[in-house]
Amino acid sequence: MQDNPLLLLGISTFFAAVPAVIWLFVIFSKAEKGKKTVLLIFLLGCLTAPALLGLQYLWDEFPQFNLAAFIENNVQSQNAMFMWTFVLFGAMEEIIKFYVVKAVDQKTLLVNRINDAVRFSLAAALGFSFTENIYYLYQFWPSVSQGELIGMYIFRSIFTTCAHMIFSGIFGYYYGIGKFTITLTEQQKITGKSSFITRLISELFGISLTESFKQKMILKGLFLALFIHATYNYLLQFNAVLPVIIFVVLGFLYLQYLFSRKTGHLILTIDPSSKKGSVMAKKDEDVVVELMGMWFNEKRYVDVLHICERLLERDPDNEVVQLFKAKALDKMDDKDTYKKILNTVVKTKDDLSENQKNIISKYLTEKESKQKIANTLPKQETKPLQTEQKEASPQSKDVLDKFTGEGTFSLKPKK
Repeated sequence: MQDNPLLLLGISTFFAAVPAVIWLFVIFSKAEKGKKTVLLIFLLGCLTAPALLGLQYLWDEFPQFNLAAFIENNVQSQNAMFMWTFVLFGAMEEIIKFYVVKAVDQKTLLVNRINDAVRFSLAAALGFSFTENIYYLYQFWPSVSQGELIGMYIFRSIFTTCAHMIFSGIFGYYYGIGKFTITLTEQQKITGKSSFITRLISELFGISLTESFKQKMILKGLFLALFIHATYNYLLQFNAVLPVIIFVVLGFLYLQYLFSRKTGHLILTIDPSSKKGSVMAKKDEDVVVELMGMWFNEKRYVDVLHICERLLERDPDNEVVQLFKAKALDKMDDKDTYKKILNTVVKTKDDLSENQKNIISKYLTEKESKQKIANTLPKQETKPLQTEQKEASPQSKDVLDKFTGEGTFSLKPKK
């Protein structure tokens, strides 16, 4: 087989394809996007590894541009040299995989929710890992024992492939957040949240706060992916197999956690022509949303969910309200009865079914009859937006009395 490179390449490709097909099935068997799109991202991801090999070839031809050699020649400490080298190659890998997803998204509007960015980053990473596994099998098959080859194949098929998907998945998550900056920053303004780093980037580069937040999220995702990638490679360098396995398992669990969040399932990119107009006056809706932001800060998540349901009946495509609803569900205790009822909500654009609405109304009615507690506005100072106020204005009370006229909860103080 050593005398027949094409045969060796074919066998290496076949064995590298086995884990790739299994991972593709596990991740995308229930994907809502078309299988052709998944395949496109995967195939483009396959080209990223050869592109990096081509770059290293150019470095050999033009050594004055060889960044790896620059690090090796100028960093004295061996550990520091290893780490900087891993950071360099990790950065190149993550950036090129990221641009596969970004380029396709810009052409096709591939990413409609945060979890889409994560999922398709996994496909690009899987393509990269598939090609990389072919290279390693082709290189080492003739020079190592059968036992060593099998061990390397199993380890790379499971842990190295999973690690690449974790690196890119985390980067993709923050890219997804950055893409939906307008909705997220609007929600943050309502709750009085602000970021010093976002303001600093905005002032330094003369860009809007929205664009600054977007760039901050992309940089945060890149730095996190780089740190995890470099740490993984550093542990591998010293054959710390058990820490590597623990490291990968923890990363996998973290990705699972990101996928489980309701905010990640929200569809935040829709055709503007298909959006339904609100049947509620804009000024009245702003008042109710402002109050909802106050309650969210006070961790009154059941009340936030209730008010979101009412708002979405009047303005079903309001992305900020949908985001409040999703975040409230994420914040609530998993044992909460209300959350159990809404466990399948906000995974799609569709609202609650009539049956679910009846269950929720019944639950809220029983809760009020048992507890006989009327929710009241707080007396202390709050900062829902840029201005300070001690309690809701008479306008807020009037609007909310109309908004909650069915009597599910009341703002009137107890007698």
